[in-house]
Amino acid sequence: MNPHHGHTVPAPALSALALAAGLVLSGCSTSEPEPEPTSGLPEDYVSVQWIEREIRLYTLDRMIDEAGSDEVLVNMGGTREHLFDHGVIVPEGGGDADVEWDAGYEDGDLEGFVVELDKDAWENDIPLFEVDSGLGNAMYHNEVTWCDETVSGEDFVKAYKEQYEEAFDSQEEYTASVVDYVDCGTGEP
Repeated sequence: MNPHHGHTVPAPALSALALAAGLVLSGCSTSEPEPEPTSGLPEDYVSVQWIEREIRLYTLDRMIDEAGSDEVLVNMGGTREHLFDHGVIVPEGGGDADVEWDAGYEDGDLEGFVVELDKDAWENDIPLFEVDSGLGNAMYHNEVTWCDETVSGEDFVKAYKEQYEEAFDSQEEYTASVVDYVDCGTGEP
């Protein structure tokens, strides 16, 4: 059988065909490829975890204002160290929270600490599950005493979440709502 009698296309014609197809295809595309979406969530999405962290953070701040850092932090248990280690709990005058946990501490050793509400001041790339764990223990082991009735911090947080979990569209709206709620308001910004 003669190879020239088959249905093969000579190499130069194949190259020209590939070049033409490439030009047609590239003519249909934009000059710059569209970026891949990083997630399927909208830019203004506010997660349930973020809302819970926000209400717990502001509630802990108020707890310390009301009862003092020593009482609140001693009640928290071992996960309080995460909050110190990542810059969520800081000395009142600023600087690093230098507590020797292995040496133990006595009443009064945790006095003079505050909650750092500016998340940009926290340690970079912190494992948020550790922060959430510390804040959760703070709520579980301390009470909200400054509003109408005394309730556990966890019940206070849960009541907020049940009422406002999907009520707002932005972090700013949630923060305004949380601040009002923690100050014994309705939570309406």
